[in-house]
Amino acid sequence: MPKTAWCNKMAGIPTHKERKKMGHAGQPMKVVKANRALLSKRNTFKKVKNMFIETAVRKTELQFNEVSAEKLYRIKREIREKAKKDAWKEAGLYVVCIAVVTYCLYWALYL
Repeated sequence: MPKTAWCNKMAGIPTHKERKKMGHAGQPMKVVKANRALLSKRNTFKKVKNMFIETAVRKTELQFNEVSAEKLYRIKREIREKAKKDAWKEAGLYVVCIAVVTYCLYWALYL
């Protein structure tokens, strides 16, 4: 039996042969029955809210490594140097973009 046929059988969805036997009148009832079975399996808002509250009540304890003052100073200096380099790169990129746009507008309007 193919996997889809097995899944359909478990969900209460009739096969093609079963549909031929019952005719078209029984199909809506089967669909409603299958949908009702699926509704009972899903998480309700209350269940999800309760799960969230249970996990949120516990406090998360964080543990940080102890670092000497000298190493902390070195880390701060490296971060500041990198931030300064990134700021210069970004400013240079803006200048280049403005120059390109100005050049394109000049050629589009005056030539």
